[in-house]
Parts: sequence; C-alpha cells; structure tokens
Amino acid sequence: MKREIIAYYDRLAPSYDASRFSGSYGRFIDARERDVLRAWLPRDPKNTLELGCGTGRLSAFAATATDASVASLAIARARNSATNFAAADAERLPFPPSRFDAVFAFHTLMHLEPASIRAIFAETFRVLRPGGVFIADVVSKTRRGLTGRRDADEAWHAQTAMTKREFDDIGRAAGFTSSRATGLLLLPVHRLPDRARLPLARLDAWLSHRLPSLSSYLIVGFAKP
Repeated sequence: MKREIIAYYDRLAPSYDASRFSGSYGRFIDARERDVLRAWLPRDPKNTLELGCGTGRLSAFAATATDASVASLAIARARNSATNFAAADAERLPFPPSRFDAVFAFHTLMHLEPASIRAIFAETFRVLRPGGVFIADVVSKTRRGLTGRRDADEAWHAQTAMTKREFDDIGRAAGFTSSRATGLLLLPVHRLPDRARLPLARLDAWLSHRLPSLSSYLIVGFAKP
C-alpha cells in the first residue's frame, strides 16, 4: 500500500497546494494547523523534525523534514531554503537516537495501517530527546461514527480513524505520555459559504479545543518522559 500512496502523491505534487489549500476551506485548515504548531512547538525550529512533509506547506516550522515522495520533496525544497529535506520512510528514519527536541506529522498517519502507525511512533520515540514532544493528527473515529461521512480520493485515503483513547494507547505503547489534545473542524466548514469560513476560524478553534473527539481531526501532543 505504501507504494500506492507514494505514487499518488508523486502524481499530485505539482497541483497539490493549489487543489487542497488555495480555497477558503484549505486556508481555514492551514491557519488552524499553524496556530497549533506555533503554540506547541519550541520557538526555535533548529531541533524540530517534520514527518510526511509533502510539498513543504508547514516545513518552515522545522529545520529537518522527510517524505517518501520525491516529487513532493522537490517542491518542498524550492519553497523552504532554510529546511533540510531527506527522502525517508518514517518507519526507518536516518537519524541517530535523541537527535530532536520535537517532531510533528500532519495528514500522514491517517493514511496508514495501524502497524505502520505503531512503527512510526516507536521510531519517533527513538529520535526524540527526553522531554521532547511529538505532535500528530488522526481522523476522529468518534466524529466519523456520528456522521458516517468518509470522502476518499483512494481506498487508503484517510482510512484510519481512532478515538482519543486508541491514539493515546499507541503512544503509551511506544513510551510516550499524552500531554495535550485539541481538535480541528468541529463546525461543518465545508458546507458553509466561502465568505463565512475564515471568520469562523476562531469559533471553530474554541469549540474544537474543548471537544476534540467531536471534531473531524484529533491533534495530540505526546511527550517523551
């Protein structure tokens, strides 16, 4: 399945940003994710790693970023000259133990099977220093169970949803503690008119933070003791 995912993003890379994040819905998501990263990551990105960086939309928050899609990395390098990029499988990272203070991965784990997610958690734990943080998101199984909604470009796309407890359990099995959680997209933003989306970002952030499991996506900050 990984080969299928990589091939998909290699094909999509030239149009990814325009198709996913140029409209008001994409900008809504982007603004919320940036707010979370600003609040939860160390201020200095020199020891921060991004997994599944894609075309580098959020890579300015990291000094080092990895992805398995070579076509996506080419675009990421062109837009983020201060970040070092490496083609790598997140299950087998080319870094020594305890190398980073923080790691983050957005829109990555939800596409993978649970065994791969567990392997990525274990590898992230290895490359983090004690006291380091791992910020990751996943589709909320609680929300999906209420709405029954699952839009997918491919069979694997956002296939994996978890409850907060299930996400925490994977983190604990790797050695992490779960230190904080928030949500993204509690409001049905995709159903609202364009002009209403960005003005509602602050309200959605407030609601999603208080009811993360009812949001479309869970964002959890895991800490390495």
